[in-house]
Amino acid sequence: MNNIIEIKNLNYSENKKEIFKDLNMSIPEDSFISISGNNDSGKTLLIKLINGLLPSNNTISIKYSYIDNDRMYDHSVDMGTVYGSNLNSFLFEDVYKEMAFPLENLNIDPKEIEKRIIEIAKFFGITELLDKKIEDITNSEKQELLIAISLLHKPKILLLDNPFSMMENNTKKKMMTKLLEYKEKNKITIILSTNNLEEVLTSDYLYIIDKGKIVIEGKPLSVLREDTVINRVGL
Repeated sequence: MNNIIEIKNLNYSENKKEIFKDLNMSIPEDSFISISGNNDSGKTLLIKLINGLLPSNNTISIKYSYIDNDRMYDHSVDMGTVYGSNLNSFLFEDVYKEMAFPLENLNIDPKEIEKRIIEIAKFFGITELLDKKIEDITNSEKQELLIAISLLHKPKILLLDNPFSMMENNTKKKMMTKLLEYKEKNKITIILSTNNLEEVLTSDYLYIIDKGKIVIEGKPLSVLREDTVINRVGL
């Protein structure tokens, strides 16, 4: 299986503090990869680096092309990103307008926009939200909405940073099931960043990072048996 993302010898410092030191990670195409660690491990920062929001100095490549180069727009079209903490970052009052906006920016035909919105809402079971205002939906529903929006432009890579943190268990299970179904149907790569180890069980591969370094990796069940390591990193 080909790797869609390669991270080779990533070094990154912030405010003169070293966050990552020679980090290496390979992410196969059409895989579901989880990254876990405590709140100070660098998980969210890594998602931002993969997303291209922060400079990675030609150490992260997507489809054999560094994300720092002039093809960043091509990469951004290939990626959908959800930051579960961005619950106050909506631009519009209405849910439907919020969903339509990113597709309008891509100059997609209005009829196609409507079709995609209805299809994705039905798929995730959130059609009742389409006529609501953002201020009238719960934080759990906002996270469901963010996930749906991230897939509207049909990305090949989905980056999820604590996307289920405000969801009840039943809603979380539903969304995880639907995401796995979407992944298999559309052949996309999912990268999930979370500090909740229950959320990593259905992934293909798990990285545990601590202080910007990979401390253990492997199949989720094998990794989670390493109690000493898991406890040491505060999970």
